[in-house]
Amino acid sequence: MTDATAGPADGPAARRERIAALVAARGTARVADLAAELGAAAVTVRRDVEALAAAGRLHRRHGVVSAARPDAPALGRVVAIGEPNGYLGVILRGADAAVAAHGGRYVLEVARDQAAAAAAVRRALRTPDLAGVLYAPRWRSVEEVATDPVAGMCPPEVPLVVVERFAPRGSALAQRDAVRSDHATGVHLALSHLRAHGHRRIVLFCRDDSPSARTVRGCFRDALRSLGLPVLSEPLLSSDGADATHGAQAPDPAEAVRRLKATALLVHSDTDALSLVPRLAGAGLRVPDDVSVVAYDDVVAGLGDVRLTAVAPPKREVGRAAVDLLAWRRAAPDAPSRHLEIAPHLVERHSVRSIERSRAIDRS
Repeated sequence: MTDATAGPADGPAARRERIAALVAARGTARVADLAAELGAAAVTVRRDVEALAAAGRLHRRHGVVSAARPDAPALGRVVAIGEPNGYLGVILRGADAAVAAHGGRYVLEVARDQAAAAAAVRRALRTPDLAGVLYAPRWRSVEEVATDPVAGMCPPEVPLVVVERFAPRGSALAQRDAVRSDHATGVHLALSHLRAHGHRRIVLFCRDDSPSARTVRGCFRDALRSLGLPVLSEPLLSSDGADATHGAQAPDPAEAVRRLKATALLVHSDTDALSLVPRLAGAGLRVPDDVSVVAYDDVVAGLGDVRLTAVAPPKREVGRAAVDLLAWRRAAPDAPSRHLEIAPHLVERHSVRSIERSRAIDRS
């Protein structure tokens, strides 16, 4: 089968150069997405990718292509330990592609609790070609941070990178390398966007069952104050069972909006934000006509009847940076630990409405 779109100026060689350039710019890409973007048959693009991979210019794994990096230190076996939910799953897929770019082998160990994480570390340490460990702990509560066994089990000579978490200062894991999304910047982006559209009365509905959620909650008050916005209330739970004990009931969102005279909501997570919108509508509050909504996270925010504006944490970039940090640690075993943060970006859709200044003042 041949690609009917290929002409003299767009033959196989030119198309392959375009594929290599796209992947180099993005770090990773799906073969199906490349085919759609180039207007080429999927089988044609697969052949192009195979040719580029044979030439050492790309790495391909499970339908995902990553850029080959001639200057990247070679890695052996990289063991990722974590619970691949929707959020962390994207991070871990980014790590998988980055390991391939380093010429290594990526293995995921699913660990839903600390006992499973400890067992995974024991198995990893028995691997002769172990390059290092990527650890993405769930830490549903502060107590779980204090009892985490991984740092004590992984010897200093084995590179360990904590992924999407910063351990508390003074803890053993705080001495290891780490990379995470800069959630403080993400919260500030969301509130700045709402303020630019005239909103001053903003309420946070947020989960409280993960380190990312607790970071978002902790940043909210400071971000409001830095932008000159009033603090209407402490963060409210975004759904039933969204706290560490899985028992607390979330408040009625419409009642809270009316009681606090809020014109806009920041909601973590985007799944909770999607379910909140019809609840508001059922109580007579339309999004965005009556209340604007920004979701925190962008996995499903664009899939509802109302396409939600969302803060998009850089999940794939965090995964790639974690692997790069691990490779750097192997080359610089005695260097001070590094804690990296990568800024999110805002994806604008249709859930934020500009309001007149007079209306914003009336509801203040």
